[in-house]
Amino acid sequence: MRFDLLSWLNVDLTLVRSTFEEIPMAAYPALAGYGRAGVHEGLQGQGGLFLAHDMAGMLKLEPGMRVLDLGCGVGTTALYLAKTLGVHVVGVDEEEPGSLKRRISEAGLEGLVTFVRAEARNLPFLPGTFDAIFSMNAFFYFGTDKAYPAYLLTFLKAGGEVVIGSPCYREELQADTPEEFLLEYPACLAVHSPGWWRSHFAQTGTVEVLRSEVHPLGAAFWSDRVRFLLESQRPADMPPAMGAMVHAIIRMLNRDEDGFVTHFTLHARKRA
Repeated sequence: MRFDLLSWLNVDLTLVRSTFEEIPMAAYPALAGYGRAGVHEGLQGQGGLFLAHDMAGMLKLEPGMRVLDLGCGVGTTALYLAKTLGVHVVGVDEEEPGSLKRRISEAGLEGLVTFVRAEARNLPFLPGTFDAIFSMNAFFYFGTDKAYPAYLLTFLKAGGEVVIGSPCYREELQADTPEEFLLEYPACLAVHSPGWWRSHFAQTGTVEVLRSEVHPLGAAFWSDRVRFLLESQRPADMPPAMGAMVHAIIRMLNRDEDGFVTHFTLHARKRA
C-alpha cells in the first residue's frame, strides 16, 4: 500500500498505522524498559535502540573496557552502551550536546560516560586507547576515504573490535537508480553496499571482517522511524528540514518495493 502524499500535512493516523510497519517492542524484550519513545528519542536516523542493541550484541566486552562511540550525536547510544555493558564510553562528535552532563547524572553513569568534542578525522587519542569502536548512523559522513579505516584502527587495541551500523544500499548505485532513492543528495553518494564496506575495511590488512551484511530489519527501520515521527508530530508542525526529510523518505518508501534502501552492520576485529 502506498501513502498518499497529497494530503500528508493533515495526516490520518489510521492511514499511517495501516501503511508503515512498526517493529514490535516484543521483538526486543531487553528494551522493554525504554518504551517506544525511548527507543527513538534523541537519535538521528533509523533503527533507534533496536539497531544499537543488535550492534552492541556483536561486541565481546567486559565491564570496565573502553569504547569509542564515534559520531555519538546527543549521547543516547553512549548512555545505552554504558548502562547495558558497564563499559567506559567516550562519545565523540563535532558539537557538544548541552544536556549530556545532566542526562549522565540522571542515569547514574558518572565516571562511565565522557564526551570529547572533536572532528572524526582528527581524533585526540593515543594509539591503542580503546577496546572497541562503535559508530551508528554516522560513519558514511566521514569514513569513506580510502585511508580512513587504517587511521581509525590505530586507536583500537590489538584484538579489539569495531562495529558499524548505518543506512546502505543493497547494491551499489547505478546510473539508472531512481532519484527517489537518492536521499540527502549528494551525501547519499557516500552510502554504499555491505560488500563495498567489507572491502573498505579489509584493504587495511589489519582487521578480520567478521560480518558485513544487510540487517534483517534494515528496510523495516525506515518504515518504523517514519511511523514513529508521524505519530509523534503532525507534518504541518514539524521544523521545515524535518518535514522535508520525512516527505523524501516516504517518497522513497513508495517507490522501493524490494528493500533496495536498507541498513547494514559491519563487525571486524583487529588482528593481534
